[in-house]
Amino acid sequence: MRLVEVDPDDEGHVGTLTRLIEVARAHDDPDAFVQTVEDVRNEVRYGGDLEPTQVVLLLDDTGAAVGHLGLWVPQHDNRHLVDARFSVVPDRRGQGFGTLLLEELQRRTLALGRTTLWIGVAADDASSTRFLAQHGFSPGSRDARRHQRLAQVDPETIAAVERDAAAHARDYVLERVDPPYDDAHLTALIPAMAAINDAPTGALTFEDEVFDLDRMREIEQARALRGERARRVLARHRGTGAVAGHTYLTVRPWAPTEAYQWDTSVARVDRGHRLGLALKIEMMRWLAETEPQLEVVETWNNADNVPMINVNEALGYRLSRTFATHQKVLDA
Repeated sequence: MRLVEVDPDDEGHVGTLTRLIEVARAHDDPDAFVQTVEDVRNEVRYGGDLEPTQVVLLLDDTGAAVGHLGLWVPQHDNRHLVDARFSVVPDRRGQGFGTLLLEELQRRTLALGRTTLWIGVAADDASSTRFLAQHGFSPGSRDARRHQRLAQVDPETIAAVERDAAAHARDYVLERVDPPYDDAHLTALIPAMAAINDAPTGALTFEDEVFDLDRMREIEQARALRGERARRVLARHRGTGAVAGHTYLTVRPWAPTEAYQWDTSVARVDRGHRLGLALKIEMMRWLAETEPQLEVVETWNNADNVPMINVNEALGYRLSRTFATHQKVLDA
């Protein structure tokens, strides 16, 4: 057996990793978006906010790739944590490769001075759940993936929801904002971004994420470097001009019929005005004008985040699958 670090500039490494991920996805989770070479390279090179995912391939004695291990190691906060993913190709499972990868993961985590491991698997994947339990992991939180298939969304339903939201949000104005964003804009966004910390995280050991101007710059720089088209809608209070909430979405030019809906958050003092609905409906209107080829939007929520789930269900998002994040605290 041999472990090989994946270099994002090595076309062979990235191609092998992409094929391995896709074989596992097609077998285990066919409703998930296809992952392309561009997606995989971006994740290894940039991550979501210039914190790249560290990835290794597991090669067997013939040199064939049989599995992979990915580690996201947060740097701004939660410096106790490693959030990991791993896979073994379906026809090589049950041969000890998963155990080998998990042992390597724990070794690397301790070498980084971290103490807490997360691994996410489908909640209905009994085999993976048993495997993690055998190695000392326990379930800590559940997240639900939903898809909004635009051709199946009823325009009259959306119009009715929009009228209701507008009646409650009269004190706010919605703004469509394209990148690049200057420092004044990013600074004004910080309270709305930080509001995401109010989302539930179950029993996971997780500190609030701290957003400052440097971090906001890094998030936007990573999006630009990844080559994605970003869309953000803001809600501003008419009286103060303060940013009360935002929603953020990206479209990948190499997969233009799909979009990822990222954070939608509203500052505590501005909740109760249907701003989540208003923001996301305005995003839908904008996308209809600028991304008419779009077919499906994916979003994730903690399974206990009832207010946001209700917003998404009202807008035609339907459950795709539920996932569980399992946690293990290591002995230093």
